[in-house]
Amino acid sequence: MKKVNVWIGLVVLFSFSASLQAGAKRYEVKAGVVTYKVEGDGSILGFSTKTTGTHKLYFKDWGNVEVRQEDEKETSMGKITQQHTLQKIDHGTVYSVNEKEKVIIKQDISMLKQMDKNGKNMSAMGKDMMKQMGGKKVGTGKVLGYPCEIWEIMGSKTWIYKGVPLKTQANIMGFKHLDIATSAKFNVPVSNKHFALPNYPIQTTDEMIQQKIQQAQHQSKHPQGQQHPQGQQPSPQQMEQMQNMLKNLGSMFGGK
Repeated sequence: MKKVNVWIGLVVLFSFSASLQAGAKRYEVKAGVVTYKVEGDGSILGFSTKTTGTHKLYFKDWGNVEVRQEDEKETSMGKITQQHTLQKIDHGTVYSVNEKEKVIIKQDISMLKQMDKNGKNMSAMGKDMMKQMGGKKVGTGKVLGYPCEIWEIMGSKTWIYKGVPLKTQANIMGFKHLDIATSAKFNVPVSNKHFALPNYPIQTTDEMIQQKIQQAQHQSKHPQGQQHPQGQQPSPQQMEQMQNMLKNLGSMFGGK
């Protein structure tokens, strides 16, 4: 199910990333709080997987400041895994909290900031991006009484109210996923406490990659201290290739 969640996350990212910058209105509502219910299930090689959970979305300043919290429980082969994620968007900068390593990863979307400075119509560009990826508007509907446009892209459908996704359903490689709003309040005051991040060190993506490379190099020089066989660890060359790949991906989207 994690692969399906990642895929859906990429769909949402590409669909709406054209509005992740300062000065533009990501949404057509100034502020809001949305709670979602998450359900998913599927099977692979005869092993079933089930996911349940909740998501919370808080935003203000027309969505230029936003926090998304996700709490999910995945059951697979009798094993239960709990996962908590927290991500913040603040005027074109994305902060992703890594609870396991107690660190926050920072990514600037500089290309989109530049588009905003040039006066581009970001809302229209977002829909153009979806169309270029094979997406299309397939109808209209309602979620919690709010009128939505329904967009279909990459095996998923998303119900969008004034730029805010209220429902996403997907059936990808036999895995079904549903993320649907159970409550939504718009144009209401949202407390600043919801936008606070943990007091963890902040790293850029480049700093994180360099740290992982240094750790891999250290482990290759001191194999006795490894908890796993050295053959299972990526080599420094592999880490360097990964770094170059991520840098190239970052360049595509103007990341620093």
